[in-house]
Amino acid sequence: MQTPPFCPNRHCLCHISPPSGRNWYVRNGSYRSALFGPVQRFRCRLCGSGFSSQTFSLDFYVKRKVDYHTLFNHLITSSGIRDMARVLKVSRGTVTNRISRLARQAIAIHADLSAQLDLGEDLVADGFESFVLSQYFPNNIQILAGKASQFWIFSGYAHLRRKGRMTACQKQRNSLLQDRFTVGRTTIYHSFGELIQSVLELQTHSRNKNIRLYTDEHLQYRKVMKSLPEEQRRRIRHVRISSRLPRTVGNELFSVNYLDREIRKDTAEHTRETVQFARSAGNSMERLAIYRLHHNYRKAYRENGAEFRTESHASMAGIDPQVIRVQLKSLFTRRRFLSRISQIPLNEVRLWMRKVATPLKEKADYLPAYALE
Repeated sequence: MQTPPFCPNRHCLCHISPPSGRNWYVRNGSYRSALFGPVQRFRCRLCGSGFSSQTFSLDFYVKRKVDYHTLFNHLITSSGIRDMARVLKVSRGTVTNRISRLARQAIAIHADLSAQLDLGEDLVADGFESFVLSQYFPNNIQILAGKASQFWIFSGYAHLRRKGRMTACQKQRNSLLQDRFTVGRTTIYHSFGELIQSVLELQTHSRNKNIRLYTDEHLQYRKVMKSLPEEQRRRIRHVRISSRLPRTVGNELFSVNYLDREIRKDTAEHTRETVQFARSAGNSMERLAIYRLHHNYRKAYRENGAEFRTESHASMAGIDPQVIRVQLKSLFTRRRFLSRISQIPLNEVRLWMRKVATPLKEKADYLPAYALE
């Protein structure tokens, strides 16, 4: 890189909109890396911050290269961490680190492209249940998608209490674990509330000012809609569909039912009765963010049958394919910065900052300093 795109210091005026030309920075020597060879240094004239060409690379501060294409392809085909470590001939910690980097890329790209979405269709929302650490700690992952395009817009996370039939021994163990990690009764309420705020934000710059939102008959969904101010409630028509209806194409909830099936088929930790269950809630949601990127922007809308369509789900939702190609071209190379994302939901910020809590885990997830920039 001969010309830096901006100053990486988020407090600098040249961070968001640097002046055109080379007036805002100077070359400041170079150094040689055993992994990348000669690396050019720069210094910002405005704030005095020093940085290098590697600052803008996805491989910033790494000591070993990993093939991101191979890693990405294994992530969307139900491979586990150990599988990927064996294929790439690296440690499990290295694989987890690179997945976190890819997840931030996926979050940033989805936020930038979603901001261009002119919502012209109805929406469907629902949650699918999985678990993390053990089946004593189930969770509910809220999904919002376009009804016709199956464009996956929002992902929310909520811890749940274990329910269903248990033996006396299981009840006793469940009680002990709940004392160590208390789960409130309103987690789905708060998660769905964030989903509704995402819908309202999308609606402010879209042509569809009276959205129909299809959900099942979950009681918490109804409570959230009733709690909205009158003006916001008029903007969203909530249509409740029985979850007991056949999950066919004719079902109004088909979009989220389809995504539920694809997630359970293609992601290792959500496959039913698997030994590859998630050990970390944050890591699980990071892998889901990567899968969302694949589903929305890389996967064909229809891959077989009479309705074969090569367009992506994002294109079907109305996002310019050329803009998508530009973003995906630098997916594995150009590092994204949180401070340069114009619109990003709070739940995505929590995921970026690794603040999704894992049951029984006392220490916070490690967050590298470069992720704060």
